[in-house]
Amino acid sequence: MPHKRIILFLILSVAFATTHYFAGLASLYWYFWWFDILMHFWGGILIGLGVHVFGSFSVISIRPNLLQLLVTIAMVTLSWEIFERVYGLYNPDGYILDTVIDISLGFSGGLLAHAILRRYTMK
Repeated sequence: MPHKRIILFLILSVAFATTHYFAGLASLYWYFWWFDILMHFWGGILIGLGVHVFGSFSVISIRPNLLQLLVTIAMVTLSWEIFERVYGLYNPDGYILDTVIDISLGFSGGLLAHAILRRYTMK
């Protein structure tokens, strides 16, 4: 079962990176207001799945819990928002609200992935 999660994580990560790359080239983040919402939620799902994949390695052998997930989501989402700010990838109008929404979406996606994985893969 862990191998399926690893493959799923890799496929979703490559699809996410490819989508993000082409969205940047085509300016989809600026043309479609909802595209940023989709990507932050998808990123949160990847974080939640990633915590479970990391815990499934036989050398580490940890059971992902809610605290580990919350700390990981907080670190990744805050790092991403700092990256966006430093490199000017934000709109100054409504910046605070956008940042709060982005972080909330990351947490929502991560918690959803965690809930699904705990329910269906952890006995």
